[in-house]
Amino acid sequence: CASTSNSPLAWAAGTSRCLYRSEPLMPQPTTHRPRHPADGPGTSAVPSIVSSGVGALGRGVGQIFFQPRALTGLLIVAGIAIYSPLMAFQVVLGTTVSTVAARLLDLRVRDGLQGYNGALVGAAAWAAMGVFWPATLVTVVGAAACPAVHRALERALAPVGLPALTAPFCIVSGLLTALLRAIDAPMVPDPAPVSGATAWLVPEAVLTGESQVVLVDSWVGGVLILAGLFIAGWRVGAAALLGSVVGTAATLALVPAGQAAHGLGGYSPCLTAIAIGVVLLPPGRRAWVLAVVGSVLTVVVDRLFTAIPVPTYTWPFIVTTWLVLAVVKWRERRLG
Repeated sequence: CASTSNSPLAWAAGTSRCLYRSEPLMPQPTTHRPRHPADGPGTSAVPSIVSSGVGALGRGVGQIFFQPRALTGLLIVAGIAIYSPLMAFQVVLGTTVSTVAARLLDLRVRDGLQGYNGALVGAAAWAAMGVFWPATLVTVVGAAACPAVHRALERALAPVGLPALTAPFCIVSGLLTALLRAIDAPMVPDPAPVSGATAWLVPEAVLTGESQVVLVDSWVGGVLILAGLFIAGWRVGAAALLGSVVGTAATLALVPAGQAAHGLGGYSPCLTAIAIGVVLLPPGRRAWVLAVVGSVLTVVVDRLFTAIPVPTYTWPFIVTTWLVLAVVKWRERRLG
């Protein structure tokens, strides 16, 4: 979205209306489509429905990284499928259920803006349980709840001009995880530290940081996801890589390389860098500087969340992005 003002506050306010909402992030070019003779009755209906469904799915998954682009979303799903086809199924299911639930609530679902939280719920359900039917039940219940939670958060945050981001996913999955723990449901244990040469563990951590956004512990999956982000735009891919590099470097100052190799220090800074460097602030040097600062701050917030007995998920990204936007708005008010 473009702002008609040069004011950073005006830009942030304008883009926050686009973020995870129904307007596209940037104008889409129109092309002339030649007319063709009509086919027989129903001959093109099925391909059209399939194409529309795949496109909606891709855009819903792509919005996890702020990108309403079907190809980007499909590459993200491919990156998940390489790690676990059953997790990819849960992501697709969560996106679909969340989108259908949003339609039933008369919410706008254009550009996949009601699908991404459900996709993350599906990924989290499989990452936590690793068993098909229990994970599927959690995915359906959680994804169905996401649109209502999203709407409530948007209304609550509207007076301060902040976007909901992935908070609906964090709230829903956090509550479901607490319920699973309360009933002593079997959960997947935390991964063990990775062994190997530090020279390889560091780039592995950076790439895995991209995939850990969708709870995937795979550098190969991270490569596919990063490719999808560069297809969406070089600034998007560069910001994602920058955030993961900065986050991983800051994390390596706190934990051994074997622990950092799982990418847990890079995924939230990756999202922070995209949000601040590309989406929410006017493009330019200041946005990139704040993206770096925000990435480091995200690691600090992540360390604070380790002391809280709740799943961290993407809360560090959310909290940091809200803080940066709040500071920008406060500074804008002071400057008049």
